[in-house]
Amino acid sequence: MKKIIIPTDFSVPAENAARYALALAKKLKADILLCNAFKVPAEAPMASQVAWPLMDYAEIKEEVNSDLDVMVKSLTDPSCSLEEEEYCPNLDYESGVGSVSEVVAELAKKEKADLLVMGIAGASGLTQFILGSNSKEMIEKATVPLLLVPYEAGFKKIRKIAFATDLNLEDLQVLEFLLSVASPLNAQITIVHITNKEVGAQSKVQEKIDAFFNKIKPIVKSSGIKYEYVWNIDVDHGLQWLAGQEDVDLIAIAHREHNLLGKIFKGSHTQKLSRHTKIPLLVFSPKYMEILKPVS
Repeated sequence: MKKIIIPTDFSVPAENAARYALALAKKLKADILLCNAFKVPAEAPMASQVAWPLMDYAEIKEEVNSDLDVMVKSLTDPSCSLEEEEYCPNLDYESGVGSVSEVVAELAKKEKADLLVMGIAGASGLTQFILGSNSKEMIEKATVPLLLVPYEAGFKKIRKIAFATDLNLEDLQVLEFLLSVASPLNAQITIVHITNKEVGAQSKVQEKIDAFFNKIKPIVKSSGIKYEYVWNIDVDHGLQWLAGQEDVDLIAIAHREHNLLGKIFKGSHTQKLSRHTKIPLLVFSPKYMEILKPVS
């Protein structure tokens, strides 16, 4: 992994996510790029309408870049270079005009980014994304894996990654990415299949499990990947149970619009999962899944 992009709106949750990403970057030996998306106000549609004075593009960009520069300096650890065995990530920033998803997609392509990191904030007892509809759009359109960091989550050693999958063979490529993250962290990956069906020796569910793991063998080799199946009444409760396990440090999910796990990103499902956990959630968007090479 070489580059992590952090979209920020300069909020406290965004700063917390940036600090989490920085600690992770040191472990993965990756560099950091902070970014902010802004919009230039349009002129008043009617000459007679009174409007607030408008700032032009140059002024807005200068103000945004100034805030980004302050954030970079606050994140910079002057003692990092003194630790010979610790990687010191390079911190840089960029800003651009447009929606968050547009600006991030352009930067991710230009910088060949490997990971996006965003914050989740709590408000009035409900958990919502700090960028509202923009972050939800990122879940659908991010072209690289998206790590959502709860406001209450502080970075700690990642020992166990739980990969919640419906055993789709396309998830094998997601597993390869997780292995690239787990290896430098010396973390264990546990494949978790949440189902409301009993798994019998001759059942269709067991056939699907066997097919998935037969494909996995060349990828897994000696990586020590484990498998667990979680019987539960529905995916909501299964994921909430998973999020409540004390030994899980990161949950990964491949999000597809029509699959079972994709349901958590509809309506209140995401809020339910987020507000019951302090565990970061790594999402592989439908857009990202589309650009993965087909499974042979």
